[in-house]
Amino acid sequence: MGDALADAFRSEIPCAPRAASFLATLVRERPARLGGGPEDSDADLVVRLRDPRTFGAFAEAVLEDGRAEPGLRAAVLEHVFDLLPLPQTEGEVIEVEARAPPRLLAFAARLAESGGLTVLHVMHLVYAVFLDRSLPSNVPRRTRTAVYWAVLVQGDASENLRAFYACLHLASVEEPEAAAEFRRTLRSRECPEGVRRLLASAATAADGGRAILAAVARREGLLPSEPSDADGPSVLANIPRLPERLAAAGRRYLEQHRAK
Repeated sequence: MGDALADAFRSEIPCAPRAASFLATLVRERPARLGGGPEDSDADLVVRLRDPRTFGAFAEAVLEDGRAEPGLRAAVLEHVFDLLPLPQTEGEVIEVEARAPPRLLAFAARLAESGGLTVLHVMHLVYAVFLDRSLPSNVPRRTRTAVYWAVLVQGDASENLRAFYACLHLASVEEPEAAAEFRRTLRSRECPEGVRRLLASAATAADGGRAILAAVARREGLLPSEPSDADGPSVLANIPRLPERLAAAGRRYLEQHRAK
């Protein structure tokens, strides 16, 4: 008799039969981690694992298990991002209910460490953090900082997308951390000048950069494409406001740039 759970893994995650059987065994060993119990059928478990948050919890179990081979760990990490939604058309906006795993940035840091963070991963990170500003604080500072810099230097991602992620990050952490990271960013030669200029302009704006970021969000599909739709209070409510503490460094950067 076949193993329906292992077959499901093989169809959704590129892996050998032996690896799929290992994943199926790991699921059955820890059903509580998926929000289920011993009475769950294989069909129940397959459905649960298609939820991004549930699969994220399972991915952590795989990464913690010494029996998992490096190739399988990489495939599981990729599948975490595969399950996250992206807008299918320019006018489509992601639903708030489509939440990411709480420790998504820990998975992104693993990918970045191995040089595997792609523009698609960056897009997923931007959309996920836009919907859930708590994601950066769910991981240690070292981890979220590593992801922040990996995004800033991801050459295939547009400068607008990189700058928007940076703003989401800076608006999500404590002000002292945001200020230190912002100053470091403005000094960095690795970070493109266009990204630094956009960040400085947003930080020095009277509204904390909300209008600038709303325009970027429209271009990146985070908000409805019509400017009039993005001007309303209910839409702007989810646009981050950069801490006032960043304004002085932003002004110095812009003044020095104009002087050259």
